[in-house]
Order: sequence, then structure tokens, then C-alpha cells
Amino acid sequence: MDNVFKFMGGFFKSLTNLLIGLAALAVLVEVVFGTTMFGMSSVVDNITGLISTLGDGGFVGLIATLVLWSIIDRK
Repeated sequence: MDNVFKFMGGFFKSLTNLLIGLAALAVLVEVVFGTTMFGMSSVVDNITGLISTLGDGGFVGLIATLVLWSIIDRK
């Protein structure tokens, strides 16, 4: 049973790293070329909106930001 949890943890960690890399690539494409990647909505606008929403959330926004940071910064 322990191996299943290790496998799933590794899978989700790898998936998170992949998605963060794709988001960074989408931001770079949008900034350099001025167009969205693969017809997606504006990634820069979505990230700006997320940061704005978390900032307006007060203490709950701060907690959500810390949780997101801990997921991204996990090594």
C-alpha cells in the first residue's frame, strides 16, 4: 500500500511540474508574440486575475497563497 502512495505522490508532483512549465511557456509566448498559445484564453490575464482575487481575499487569500506556494516550492 505504501508503494501506491509513493507512486501517486510522484505522479502528481510530476504533473504539477509539467503544468507549471506549460504555464510559464504560455506566458512567454504571449509576451513575446502577443498572441495566446494553442487558442487558449489569455494566461497573463488569468494569472493577474488570480493574484488580484487572492489579494482581495484578506487573510483567506494569504492562506491560499501560502498553500499554493508550498505546492509549487515542494522539492
